[in-house]
Amino acid sequence: MYRVLYRKYRPRFFADVIGQPHVTETLKNEIRTDRLAHAYLFTGSRGTGKTTCSKILSKAVNCLDPQNGDPCGECEICRGIDEGTVLDVVEIDAASNNGVDDIRTLREEASFTPAAAKYRVYIIDEVHMLSIGAFNALLKTLEEPPPHVLFILATTEVHKLPSTILSRCQRFDFHRIPPSDIARRLKLVCENEKVEIDDNAALLIAGIADGAMRDALSLLDQCMGKGEHITEDTVRETAGLADKGHLFSMTEAFTNKDSAAAIVLIDKLYSDSKDMARLCEELIEHYRELMLIKTIKKPRDILVMSDEDYNRSTDQALAIPLGDIVRIIDVLNEAHESMLRGSNRRIEMEMTAVRLCSPDIEPKLDPELSQRVARIEKALVDLRDIPRERVSSKTASAPVPPPVSRPDYNMMEQLRREASPMTQWPEVVEEIKKHSKIVGTSFDGSNAYISGRYVLVDSQNNICFDLLRSNDRLRAQVRDAIKLITGQNYNLGRYSYPDEKKAEDDPLSEFVKDLKTAGIPVDDKK
Repeated sequence: MYRVLYRKYRPRFFADVIGQPHVTETLKNEIRTDRLAHAYLFTGSRGTGKTTCSKILSKAVNCLDPQNGDPCGECEICRGIDEGTVLDVVEIDAASNNGVDDIRTLREEASFTPAAAKYRVYIIDEVHMLSIGAFNALLKTLEEPPPHVLFILATTEVHKLPSTILSRCQRFDFHRIPPSDIARRLKLVCENEKVEIDDNAALLIAGIADGAMRDALSLLDQCMGKGEHITEDTVRETAGLADKGHLFSMTEAFTNKDSAAAIVLIDKLYSDSKDMARLCEELIEHYRELMLIKTIKKPRDILVMSDEDYNRSTDQALAIPLGDIVRIIDVLNEAHESMLRGSNRRIEMEMTAVRLCSPDIEPKLDPELSQRVARIEKALVDLRDIPRERVSSKTASAPVPPPVSRPDYNMMEQLRREASPMTQWPEVVEEIKKHSKIVGTSFDGSNAYISGRYVLVDSQNNICFDLLRSNDRLRAQVRDAIKLITGQNYNLGRYSYPDEKKAEDDPLSEFVKDLKTAGIPVDDKK
């Protein structure tokens, strides 16, 4: 009988586990030095090796001939665990065995000594699915288990576990497997299966798998059913992805404000049975790639795509302002959520395309009216009074000065000396997220200070400042959010600038500046 790839190539030793050296090396050392904990907690996203490591650990602690912390894989205990004939190793699916009676049965069985192995091992998968009563029934046994019992708990949602359980386990966090590691593994599997796979195809599968080796092998299994040579087109067809060229063409249509071209593309993809919600997801991911290219120094290190696609994406990113990219991601996110709520997906995609090609048709409310309504709603929902502090009529009627785009260092230094922490800044950030999740998230971890008519933002994330400099609409949204929370108009500024300290502290820069002032020619590059 045919065995699917993820079962056929499941690692049998710790050395075979990919992308989790912080887990496997620690477990091997504990087994080698006989410093085993009585309960382990494996947590992480799906397909990262939690169940695999649980089975390897259960073999290693019971192996009759352990090899430097690894099981030998050949003794009767190792073979029996692999075949499921050793009754001392019990796998429990907490999704279907989550009641108090199930755990009571487990506690009764745990009191008996192992029949064949050294340890009685209980692997409880998806442990977060246990009921509160079941967790309570497990507590005492988990804290003081018999010396011959070992618990291994696995979960994808560790935040759902009670703290009383967490404190009784030795926790290991499994990371998403890097795409490059997944691609190498896929190529090795194809080599063993006598199947040819292109490098771009392996990278595409790795990107779709999103760090899950099991998902990557399952998709590879499907691709192998189409032939013995797997190309990028094979993967796209199998996964139901739009051709990357269509994403570039759609982006060009949005950039050129060509709604007709966008509609024609959508019609073609729909005729080819492409799911519109999936197309929307792919466009969001494509614009995310453009955003990363514009905002980080070495985007190639984290973007999974061919060199040809990367060069083309770079060209598109340079042609689109960062503020427009963020706006498009927000609009696509809204469309995707609407599709999932049950609206006609094709119509929703077409409307979104027209909206992105014609931003001027978006409804615009009077800013003052919008702010007043939002303030009233906030007061009603939060049962909180509108801020007592009022702006004088003279100040309120005065035009808001333009935001600081480049620093006047003397002025900014004076503002910083007079600044006081803005305690309401977290509320402002949450208000910004209501208008744009991307912009609001870029302010996470930041602080703000009030100095006179300025709000000075202090953040290590330069993306938020790039967005504010590049888009008037985003600056207006931030100022509106500040006014909604504080009741006052403020100008925006930056608390510190990356090159400010260097400019102030570098004596060589000051010397060069003095030479230039004296009329002496200086070559800056030397």
